[in-house]
Amino acid sequence: MEIESHFASFVRVLGQVAVIVYAFSWVIRTVERGVLKSVAVGLLFGVGGILSMSDPIRWMPGVFQDGRSVLLVLTPIYGGPVGTVVAVIMMALFRFAAGGIGAVGGVVGIMAVATTGYVLTLLPRQWIGTGWKRSALFGLATGASLIVLAFLPSPLAHQLLVSATLPAMATNFLGVLLLSDLLEREWYRIGIQRVLENEASVDPLTRLPNRRVLQREGDRCSKEAGTRRIPFSIIMLDIDHFKKINDSYGHSFGDTVLARVADIIRQTVRKTDIAARYGGEEIVVLLPNTDTRAAAIVAEKIRKDIEATVLTFDNNAINVTVSIGVACSDEPATDFKHVLEAADKALYRAKAGGRNRVEQANAA
Repeated sequence: MEIESHFASFVRVLGQVAVIVYAFSWVIRTVERGVLKSVAVGLLFGVGGILSMSDPIRWMPGVFQDGRSVLLVLTPIYGGPVGTVVAVIMMALFRFAAGGIGAVGGVVGIMAVATTGYVLTLLPRQWIGTGWKRSALFGLATGASLIVLAFLPSPLAHQLLVSATLPAMATNFLGVLLLSDLLEREWYRIGIQRVLENEASVDPLTRLPNRRVLQREGDRCSKEAGTRRIPFSIIMLDIDHFKKINDSYGHSFGDTVLARVADIIRQTVRKTDIAARYGGEEIVVLLPNTDTRAAAIVAEKIRKDIEATVLTFDNNAINVTVSIGVACSDEPATDFKHVLEAADKALYRAKAGGRNRVEQANAA
């Protein structure tokens, strides 16, 4: 029965590890900002430590083992100092509230393990190594939890030192190796996934989103225009005489011009706007929650900023201009495709009217 009990305890621990890994994956995929991500990781590891303390492995009567040290020593790696503080506060409060003869020592042990883990993250990479070598070092760092023995009566501390130190250290060490390997694999997998997603959605020359992203965001704006009557506008621009630029100065300089225009647009529009390369030298800007008047002001600023930019080729100063068409979803039933076509027609009129100008269209 004792063997079966230990086996059931290990199964529960493995289940907790699986939950932590899945939750960690969700956090790093959905939480973008640095501080918020650190807090989220700290909360996750703190909850994991509390669950582990709530359901420890019982080696023998009066001798328990939980996974708090494994999580604490790894928190500085993935949650930084902010996440570490969050996890420490959560676990320390829970351990102190649980009471018992080892309450004070348990709190001190929590702080000692977390501090040791954080100090290790400050050491140069060449000192601590990478991969399993780093994991092994952090596994050994869980030994800082033994400071709890100093807060126990001498007979009890001696008994635990003799009977429980080895299994506790071995369990923590293996736990760190296992969990860190799983977390590192998940971190690497999501990193690769983000790179692939970025390559699939970003134009390599201008570093602007491509038509796929524009269509997706346009459909979202169209839905909001239909259900919540929130207007959106589209700015479509085309570099004037771009073929002549390529023929006169070469395609390499033409690429430079296109990339510089994209930079100017990126600096002009809001973070909530989507500037995308639509094709060739055409760039489309989607402006959510923007009416025709506001969109025309943005378009005119883009036109002026580009006109004021001077590029050089073989010591020759070259000015670039753009023609722009603006359209807005004046009616809730107007979809993204309709507004885009209206902006395209307005762009055509801007070109026909002499170029380097902004023309507006009614999308209704």
